[in-house]
Amino acid sequence: MQLSKNKKYQYLFFIIFSINLIFNGGNSNLLIQINFILLGLLFFFCQRDKNYNLHFKNFYNKNKISISFYLLFLLYLFFQILPLPLEFLKFFSPEKYKYIIDLKTDSSYSAITLSPSNSYFQILHFISLIVLVFILKMIFYTNRHKNRFYLFLSLLGFVASLFAVTVYLNGNPDFFIFKNSYYKNVATGFFFNRTVFAVFLVFTLIASLELIKNIEIKKLSKKKDNFFFKIYIRLFIIFITIGIISSFSRIGNFLLLITVLFYLINELYYSKKKNIYKHTIFQSSSRPT
Repeated sequence: MQLSKNKKYQYLFFIIFSINLIFNGGNSNLLIQINFILLGLLFFFCQRDKNYNLHFKNFYNKNKISISFYLLFLLYLFFQILPLPLEFLKFFSPEKYKYIIDLKTDSSYSAITLSPSNSYFQILHFISLIVLVFILKMIFYTNRHKNRFYLFLSLLGFVASLFAVTVYLNGNPDFFIFKNSYYKNVATGFFFNRTVFAVFLVFTLIASLELIKNIEIKKLSKKKDNFFFKIYIRLFIIFITIGIISSFSRIGNFLLLITVLFYLINELYYSKKKNIYKHTIFQSSSRPT
């Protein structure tokens, strides 16, 4: 089967994103570098395409203010790893200055952060996040592309949740690169932190709900039913919800509650709108000609 250009880029993105999820859940510095390189290469590879480059420019022009604030945030992080004279450090970080004075070190320069190397890797991590957003805006620009991305997130959330709950029910043993020593009584799966795991699953839950909503809209407009496909998505939603609850993350479960309430209200509004649409169609069809 011949793949289109868009599918090739999108499937390549899916592979890189899956690698990032599985191997970067523990927030390893080495894997952060690998993820940064993979996403950077994909970004520059997409820039070679004129169509994707145009999508990137349009997104940048429409979101200059938000991107500028994010760049300022990155500059702030970079500023923390710069070696500064101790007199400057006394102003920017009095606690770090006091710590250095107590140690009586001979160095006259020091960074604000206590661990410059770890801060450097976190800068790479945050750069990877914005590059990830740029790539999404470049290669997923139609409703069909977005639904494909939602389906991917839904499937990924299902796999991550299934893995996490299975490991949790077996006592969270340490194996391979996945270390669960800190969270023996909660589900974290591929992730080192249960809150990050729960928030990720909330995003996949939203993607699943958006996919079902888009399917319903398509069914209403084109009279096309996707009964079995919707069953699969609802199955994914059930496992994703179990994964969020099993994480016992306060933030994750709060976001789960807010998401469910929002979509229930939205569903009530959509059902009312759908009934009005059907009633209008019925009246127009029964009107004498």
